Amino acid sequence: IAVVGMNTLVKSGQDLTAPRNLSIIALILVFGIGGMYIGGGEFSLQGVSLCAIVGVLLNLILPKQAE
Repeated sequence: IAVVGMNTLVKSGQDLTAPRNLSIIALILVFGIGGMYIGGGEFSLQGVSLCAIVGVLLNLILPKQAE
């Protein structure tokens, strides 16, 4: 899944060396590979679902570069 995501970013022409993009990619990989989870009891997010939510939130929170 990570390789498909990286391939999509490269094909779309995103600058993977931009600090914003590096931060998002790194945190998604850390959450996914690190086996992190959020929640407890009957409800928890982990794996792909947690990575997707982290990616969306970071894209909304982190400022974009001025063009």
